[in-house]
Amino acid sequence: MTAATAPDRYPPMAQALHWLIALLAFTQLAMGKFFEVEADEGDESLFWLHAALGLLVLVLMLVRIGWRATHAVPAPPPATPPRERLIARVLFAAFYAILILLPMSGWALASIEGEPVSFFGLFTVPPLPLSGGEEAEDFIEEAHEILGNLLLLLVALHVAASLKHHFINRDDVLRRMLPGHGR
Repeated sequence: MTAATAPDRYPPMAQALHWLIALLAFTQLAMGKFFEVEADEGDESLFWLHAALGLLVLVLMLVRIGWRATHAVPAPPPATPPRERLIARVLFAAFYAILILLPMSGWALASIEGEPVSFFGLFTVPPLPLSGGEEAEDFIEEAHEILGNLLLLLVALHVAASLKHHFINRDDVLRRMLPGHGR
């Protein structure tokens, strides 16, 4: 699809996936930070809710990638400099990678600890075939935390860029992802 035939705004499916994944990611990051502070006193059920929500993020990201591969998205505003277009592409690729790697690393961590992961009590996902003992567990746990911190950084950049487009550039980049806000 060319820029001339690209949609003016994101369709409802893209908006729903965007905002649902954003809400889940925010919830997951908040829970992860809570676990860092309350590690010794954390409620075990919160860890399994965190794991189940992580699996949901993984599934939704796979749906989002499939949707994105088969649907056109709005083109950047014509006045967007090539440098900003490149930065946007790199940041979106980083978002997608991190939103896949974070739940995968959580699943890997549960697997290496020998813990089953329940998907909201509906079924249990099989453990990944991992071994390596405490060193591997420490590595995966650290990677999971670093990925979470990188996601926080990307979210801050994403929000800042959206606000820049809305208040400084005065274009429709932010509005076209908001439900119910046509041109």
